[in-house]
Amino acid sequence: MAVSVPKRIFKRAVDRNLLKRRIREAYRLNKGNLYSLLPEKNQKLNLVIQYRDRQIASFQLIEEALVKGLTTLSENLNKPD
Repeated sequence: MAVSVPKRIFKRAVDRNLLKRRIREAYRLNKGNLYSLLPEKNQKLNLVIQYRDRQIASFQLIEEALVKGLTTLSENLNKPD
């Protein structure tokens, strides 16, 4: 899993690092369902999360968006081949 926060939008490294920490923590707390699904399907996954908002979001907003994305990803992995 990799996290990307654009330097073009957030010039200060402090801001980029804050967002990366929030994203990594939200992922750590919510990755369980995805990790339990991958061995069942005998699949591996490389995940890159890119922050695209122009303002620094709160942890709650980041977590909600991440959960929504992980849920969509899990649903797509669950589809029959």
